[in-house]
Amino acid sequence: MKRILSFILLLSLIAALPAQTALFNNNGADIYVKDGAFMIVKTNSLYNNTSGGSGVFDNAGTVVVEGDVKNDGVINAAGDTIRLSGDWVNNNSYTGTASWVEMNGGAQQISGTAVTTFNHLNLLGGNTVKRQTIDAVTSGSLVLNDAELATDVNEMLVTNTAPTAITRNSGFVSSIATGKLLRATLTSSAYLFPVGSPSYNNPPSIFRPIEITPVTAAANTFGAMVVKGNATNDGYDISTLDDVLCLVNPNFYHRLYQTNGSDVASLNIFFDPTADGDWTDQGHWDAPNRWNYIGTPTANNGYGLSAVQVAGVSDFQPEPFALARKKFTVDAGPDVSITQGESTTFNPGITAGIISLIAWTPDLSLSCNDCTGPVASPTATTRYSIEVTDNAGCVVSDSLLVIVTSPQLLIPTAFSPNGDGVNDRFRILNKDLVKFTLQVYNRWGEKVYETSDPTEGWDGIYKGIPQGMGAYVWTCSYQLSGQIKSSLAKGNVTLMR
Repeated sequence: MKRILSFILLLSLIAALPAQTALFNNNGADIYVKDGAFMIVKTNSLYNNTSGGSGVFDNAGTVVVEGDVKNDGVINAAGDTIRLSGDWVNNNSYTGTASWVEMNGGAQQISGTAVTTFNHLNLLGGNTVKRQTIDAVTSGSLVLNDAELATDVNEMLVTNTAPTAITRNSGFVSSIATGKLLRATLTSSAYLFPVGSPSYNNPPSIFRPIEITPVTAAANTFGAMVVKGNATNDGYDISTLDDVLCLVNPNFYHRLYQTNGSDVASLNIFFDPTADGDWTDQGHWDAPNRWNYIGTPTANNGYGLSAVQVAGVSDFQPEPFALARKKFTVDAGPDVSITQGESTTFNPGITAGIISLIAWTPDLSLSCNDCTGPVASPTATTRYSIEVTDNAGCVVSDSLLVIVTSPQLLIPTAFSPNGDGVNDRFRILNKDLVKFTLQVYNRWGEKVYETSDPTEGWDGIYKGIPQGMGAYVWTCSYQLSGQIKSSLAKGNVTLMR
């Protein structure tokens, strides 16, 4: 026959147990703690055993255990509180309805061979670590306070679809490998995944949360965990990028999951600009095994951190997501043609938000090689390249060609020395002559005119006689301003009357 023990009788019986066993050892009885009752197991553990019977423990009050709670039988809880300072070890059946399990110790574990579905799980004890050795479920509230819930390789699933089902002060959920925090969603609100890296694995830990906002109020389940360190170490090479991305965050990345539903969602990834650098975009590791740009970003903030948000994310396979930088654009400008001795000013188009470094090469004949718009004065045709580095270390380059042409001699092809005051003399029109000698020959090769004065010109008269109409040959040795050496030109001029 099942035994129902009063609270006073219970205390007298458990006091006689051997010291090596739990202080409260239910050896198969039906135990009831009534609503409003308060029970304390001092400096030791509570063991709900099945060796002598069914081992049923019904709690509607408050039970404080200053040690472990180990359940091999059945624990039923309705509107109660079980507060323990040791480990939670569930090997059979725990049913909590509007009840609380409060873990109030230091290094505590959620363990056993049976998955526990907590109703409300409250992690107390300050800046402590509560570590899972098995999957667990929370159907009501997960209250992290200041604790780290280390799921390790396991999962913590919060089935309460309210966005406020998880609360925290400085607490967070950490995982390794395939471990994760899972949340069921049923609204189009932002769901916080307060994830960080484990304090016991690659310390110190970092808190880098995620917000996932489903596009509709359909049923979905999303998951998240954060990995501190370079994703390349896990096989996701951050130097393998698509044509859009320039850099991927080497400090941490997330593994994100969608285990139920098909809604697209917005991803809000938080980061610390001081510790992590300044990031403006998101990347997803995808086929063909590279990081790919996943959409137009929006800057955000919260939790004392900055954030990048991308909407409309539908592909959560494979799991790695990371902060990234999109390539900015650099347009050195169009090719330009100048005459030898002239200069041109570069005016590149650069879309980088913050420029850390500009380098022009070659730096010959430039007024500066590290400024945006240098003045270029090359003496020969030269291709100039500009390389721009932004504040995240992204490097983009472009080039332009400066074509240097020799100065042209300005000389007419005909003149009409008829005294009308228009084009009466054949002469050089350049104003920047340094050296100059002009000679004119008739059809028989006889020199009919010569001058070294650019202000003078031939009036069509030779030896006092006006020459006849026709073509005459000229040669000119000249040097214009900016030229290094003299040039020789020749051609024909037509004398017209």
